[in-house]
Amino acid sequence: MENQYWASKPEIAKEILEKVSAYKLYMQQSGQLTDLRKSFKTYYYRPHIQDVDQSLKGIHINHYANLIHHVHTMVTSVRPAWEPRSINTDLASTDDTQLASGLLDFYMREKHIESKINKACELGLFLKEGWVSLGWDATAGEIYAPNPENPDQPIHEGDAEVDVHTILQVCRDVNRKDMNHDWFIIEKPKNKWDLAAKYPELAEKIAQVQPDTKDLQYCLDVNNAALKTKAAESDIIPMYELRHDKTPALPQGRLVICLDGDITLFDGPLPYKKSYVFPLTSADHIENAFGHSPMMDIIPINDAFDMTVSAILSNQAANAVNNFQVPKGGAPKVTTLKDGMNVWEYDPKAGKLEVMDLLKTAPEVFNFATMLSQQADIIGNVPPITKGIAPATMSGTAMALLQQQAIQSSSGVQLSYTLLLENVGTALIELLQTYAVVPRIAMITGKSKKSQMKSFSNKDLKGISRVIVDSANPLTKTAAGRVEIANQLLQKEGMIKTPEQYISVLTTGNLEPLYQHDAANLRLMVMENERLMDGIPVQILITDDDVIHILEHQAVLASPEARENPKVVAAVVAHIQAHIDQGKSKDPALALALKQASMYQAPPPVPGTNGQSADKTAQVMDNQNPITQQAEQTQLPEPAKPPQL
Repeated sequence: MENQYWASKPEIAKEILEKVSAYKLYMQQSGQLTDLRKSFKTYYYRPHIQDVDQSLKGIHINHYANLIHHVHTMVTSVRPAWEPRSINTDLASTDDTQLASGLLDFYMREKHIESKINKACELGLFLKEGWVSLGWDATAGEIYAPNPENPDQPIHEGDAEVDVHTILQVCRDVNRKDMNHDWFIIEKPKNKWDLAAKYPELAEKIAQVQPDTKDLQYCLDVNNAALKTKAAESDIIPMYELRHDKTPALPQGRLVICLDGDITLFDGPLPYKKSYVFPLTSADHIENAFGHSPMMDIIPINDAFDMTVSAILSNQAANAVNNFQVPKGGAPKVTTLKDGMNVWEYDPKAGKLEVMDLLKTAPEVFNFATMLSQQADIIGNVPPITKGIAPATMSGTAMALLQQQAIQSSSGVQLSYTLLLENVGTALIELLQTYAVVPRIAMITGKSKKSQMKSFSNKDLKGISRVIVDSANPLTKTAAGRVEIANQLLQKEGMIKTPEQYISVLTTGNLEPLYQHDAANLRLMVMENERLMDGIPVQILITDDDVIHILEHQAVLASPEARENPKVVAAVVAHIQAHIDQGKSKDPALALALKQASMYQAPPPVPGTNGQSADKTAQVMDNQNPITQQAEQTQLPEPAKPPQL
């Protein structure tokens, strides 16, 4: 029995290769590799009719891939709404969150990370698990400065590196009873000549590395004969990367990159906060180190459907040409005239010539095929409405409800997808916080959809602690649902004010533009409060909502410390008094246009005018309907008085 943890051994490259070999052997012997290959073959192959024998035909109708595509679309159709969380609530941290949100959109779009996450989601649906790993590539990005030690290798800005892996490429401890692993060994296919250029001190050894043809026995694509014959000539070789979290056994963690037992490219403490290896799986396999995909339960149903349809096809192919039955010895005489025109002569006394109807297939066969298709839809949680099949009489609300239920029923993969987005977003921000020392340029898209080139470095992201993803309402993921939301908001007074807002909700389901005005004003008041806390005077504007500003600013003095600071008290009181004075003198028409509560006070009546000035002012301030005003000002006639006797 060994007295040393294997991951702490100085010479570890051979240990890594042994772990990888043992992992793949386990996948083969446990039957998981067989299941994965079956799913892979069903998902991708058999696009043609097979001649099983002389009379039997085989056809593959790929309901399996079709259902997976629908579930994948439901889960990934709406782009993530990033919501970075800051350590503090001050204005600088708020600015950091806006920059972080824009950077996440930039990396997802321009660096194609979003497509990689979507690929991991697809792998998780038909291969049980999809994995995403993040790291920092110091040789990526723009050239920052020349290298004085090696002019042929300039210093680069560096950038985040994101890769997608299958279940076979992420080696882990198979004896665990859950997926909370302390270490992973990731297999990455790399071009050996790129590695030789990146590590010139090992270039000669790297050039001698050959692909391991024995590893082909564990590949998913067993039908690719070209892969087997050309493997020895390929420049693609496996690179193995051990990422060990920081644990009591390894307080600093460990990162080891090697090609074989003799070539180690890197060996040192884990340079990241965590291992940054994240899974996506539809469900956890209880008491198992692997994930599970309920979609793979559709495979036997698809096989039974193929067998049923193949039986129908074989009958049609074998009996599409008519056969005839005649009495024994009464075969007709056929004479060909021209262009397929024939003359049939037969002896009526011998019996009538009859066509044999062999094309009929029992209705039960078709009913059975329909039942199998319905069962596949049930297991895959894909209703017909999602595939564009709906009764003509079904309302848009009913369609939206059915699609919403379908999305909610796929909550397992939806939850895993959201968690993966949050983990990748947080890891990306942490990598930039640690390694983006050199200022760099990114195309940032603001909330108003206006793009701008912005320079940033790790200092601009220091206030971010975590990234979460705001999961959209399932109704916003469907066209019928967005129509329903837009129409409901249209009926509520003050929610949708312009046709542009209605169209925006209808096309995107994004409700943020509806409250963007209020959010901007609230941000302004937070900024003003921060300055008032420092005793800095703040200027008011005629368009400010004075009533709301007074309520928000008085909160600055809601602590004994602030009230004991004369500078703060003077700044706050002066600012609030300025709002009071402005509110009293603000034109009521402007307050009405800005939808603000008016503080206007009518001036006292001028002597000798009998209060006419006050009456006019009161009329201006009255927001009632003009007809109602006129009716209220009309004097009713006095009732008739009885005559005096």
